[in-house]
Amino acid sequence: VEDFEGPTGTVVAGDLPQGGSTSGMYFPGITITATNTAGGPNSAVIFDTENPGGGDEDLGTPNSSCGGPGLGTGGTCTNCGVADPTGPNCVALGKALIIAENLNDANADNVVDDPDDERGGGTLVFEFASAIVPIDITILDIDSESAAIHLRGDTLCVVANATDLGNNSAQTIDLQGFGTFDCLEVTFSSSGAVAELEYDVVVSVEEETWGKTKAAYRKED
Repeated sequence: VEDFEGPTGTVVAGDLPQGGSTSGMYFPGITITATNTAGGPNSAVIFDTENPGGGDEDLGTPNSSCGGPGLGTGGTCTNCGVADPTGPNCVALGKALIIAENLNDANADNVVDDPDDERGGGTLVFEFASAIVPIDITILDIDSESAAIHLRGDTLCVVANATDLGNNSAQTIDLQGFGTFDCLEVTFSSSGAVAELEYDVVVSVEEETWGKTKAAYRKED
């Protein structure tokens, strides 16, 4: 599971607050790029859903109905502490990834002071160093528009959609059974965040065989 843990305000891909850019290779095995369709910075930034800032309590987890910082009727939960993939925001999800609306950095430490998601939307692209089999993706706060998830391989493109489940909603979209891919794109038509991405890395026959050979050799020693 990739849950985007890291210091809040870290730019993991794209434009940096003090100029220049970063490669997008912050998380092992994944290269991330961000495109802001509203004219803001093309930057992917780590956001703390358990301590939301930027006026973004709609990205808070869990919802206030469970004692958390999240505000919005779409996240209202009656079974706190139990994850619900259909919208209720019932568990703390830690860090998430957003497309930045701004790169404000008053202390010039190259970290965004108060991360805020781009209300005009954009695209996050995840390119994997090895082929993957996707399992699911958790997306926050699709409250008025939508988000499309594109899975791309050598010859195949599959599209799954997140839907409007209300302000502060948390939805987990099942991506199983689609096949093997090396790229996943999430296109937001409005604000939103990716909280978790679960997948399995495809292991080649050669890698698996060599791994078993090494394990057998160690046992003989």
